[in-house]
Amino acid sequence: MVAAGMLLIVVGFVATGIMMARDPEENPVIAYLVAGFFALGIPVFGWRLFRPDTLMLTPEGIFFQGMRGTDSWSWSEVRDFRPYRPTGKTILKHVGFNFTDGERNGVLSHADQQLPEVEGSLGNGWELRAADLADLLNRARGLWLRSGGSGHPLGSR
Repeated sequence: MVAAGMLLIVVGFVATGIMMARDPEENPVIAYLVAGFFALGIPVFGWRLFRPDTLMLTPEGIFFQGMRGTDSWSWSEVRDFRPYRPTGKTILKHVGFNFTDGERNGVLSHADQQLPEVEGSLGNGWELRAADLADLLNRARGLWLRSGGSGHPLGSR
């Protein structure tokens, strides 16, 4: 669980900042700034721990629910799932994909839209490694497209 690990890390930095502030040899302003900065991560990672991103695969397509909202795509709208690493942003790999018609569908943040290798992203932090999840998605797409799955997951958009 990535969210649990990140939550522990930010709580550790907050505790370190508070301990630094109590030390008479340390500058308390900097210590409280450190604690305050990392405290901002507590609600974010707490939320992700109790409400993680959801990815549902159906014969019709994919339903994705994350912190920034929900979206769904039919299998005929997406292709080429693969792991990628956003340039200079993270050490974790994300799962990216392209749209079959080449349109960017508002899935990426503005900064990520500058990446030429992907048109959409499911992010990171999944229970499976990015490469394994991309392989699973490609196999599911191939299977359900051959078996005649069509339409949008969970109803129309």
